[in-house]
Amino acid sequence: MTSISSTLVDALRTIVGPANVRTDAPSLETYGSDALKRGHAADLVVLPDGTDQVAGVVRACAAARVPFVPRGGGTGYTGGAVPLRGGVVLSLERMNRILEIDEQNLVAVVEPNVITADLQAAVEKVGLFYPPDPASLNQSVIGGNVAECAGGPRAFKYGTTKQYVIGLEAVLPTGEIVETGGKVVKNVVGYDVTHLLVGSEGTLAVITKVILRLVPKPPVQSTLRATFRSVDDAAQAVTNIIRHRVVPAALELIDGDCLEAVARHLNVRSLAKEGTAALLLLEVDGLAEAVAEEARRVEQACLEAGATEILRARDEAERQELWRVRREVSPSLKVITPIKFNHDVVVPKGRVPQLFAFVDRLKRDYRLRIPCFGHAGDGNIHVNIMVTPGDEDEMRRAHEAERVLFEGVVSMEGSISGEHGIGFAKAKYMPIELSADEIALMKRLKQAFDPHGLLNPGKMFPD
Repeated sequence: MTSISSTLVDALRTIVGPANVRTDAPSLETYGSDALKRGHAADLVVLPDGTDQVAGVVRACAAARVPFVPRGGGTGYTGGAVPLRGGVVLSLERMNRILEIDEQNLVAVVEPNVITADLQAAVEKVGLFYPPDPASLNQSVIGGNVAECAGGPRAFKYGTTKQYVIGLEAVLPTGEIVETGGKVVKNVVGYDVTHLLVGSEGTLAVITKVILRLVPKPPVQSTLRATFRSVDDAAQAVTNIIRHRVVPAALELIDGDCLEAVARHLNVRSLAKEGTAALLLLEVDGLAEAVAEEARRVEQACLEAGATEILRARDEAERQELWRVRREVSPSLKVITPIKFNHDVVVPKGRVPQLFAFVDRLKRDYRLRIPCFGHAGDGNIHVNIMVTPGDEDEMRRAHEAERVLFEGVVSMEGSISGEHGIGFAKAKYMPIELSADEIALMKRLKQAFDPHGLLNPGKMFPD
């Protein structure tokens, strides 16, 4: 734990108001973990409102040489917002306003703790569209999405968060406020600091405002569900769809173990027939004529791969019901066992069948349950290694399988993380993918931004 003086506590109370500095044990514990559920209590929790207050808190912590960790929605899976070395958790939850929806310039300006789904609903009311849609969109926030460069089902067609961030306001670890980018789409003045901060996992600056590019809302969308006798058949359908030159807005693959977990968790069998080995959830969008043709091609591609059933949503209610199985997968896995190592590996989309074959070998070689689901369109598959609490031998085998999984993915020209980031949970595996020179360069960037190593220490790097 970090020693925090009464002088610093008093200074922080002056900056944000006494009610927004928390020292009680429940708060310190709650703000000390995220969705990874591997925590470390904070020494103090501070809730600033506005960039000036954030900068004031950062300057006070920097002067006292006390570490501080920015926190958004707390939905991360790699411990990115966990205060490993104690200090101050700087929660941005009060900064949750949509500041502007600029219809003429197709941009939105938001504070960091705007919930992703709330922004999507607000822009769609005026006929615009913010495509990035992580599965946690009803809880995750824009600042966290930017810090982790979140993706989601629509990334295949529309790209990830970084394709939509065109400007930022941020507070550096030394307290200066900087503005990067802006409302213009083209800007090549100086280094691209905006996109250096995107995906930096809260280690380089505290994001206080985000300028996002919007696109017109597609007028028509068609959602389909196709079921298969094997994962190989479903993977072949993905290949066929690409060969048919269709780029779906979403292309999700869910294996039989996940489907069974969802059925047990919800006590519902209608989402996929019992015994289904794999399911594809597909969505195409755009102009009506194009959508009709693309949906026809998608159906044909699935039938060629041996689809056992294809359903097409007839209205919004049916569309939401088809999506329900995907939204419920992650929480449903707890019916298998409460402990899971949730890995968001990614391979070139043409290697998705190879990845599933590799995971099958891991299941056999290490005698593990490994349900998989994810974004087959962009090769980002969530590989969940399930572990029984108290089974030390299974835990050992699971950790061995983790490393083999990461090594295998990199050998397939892939990456050990497509959207969850590194945090502290994957830090020791970073050298599998990056060379010593690449890691050293990143450390020099970190040193330039954060000379005293106070901002979110202990994250990303293997040491």
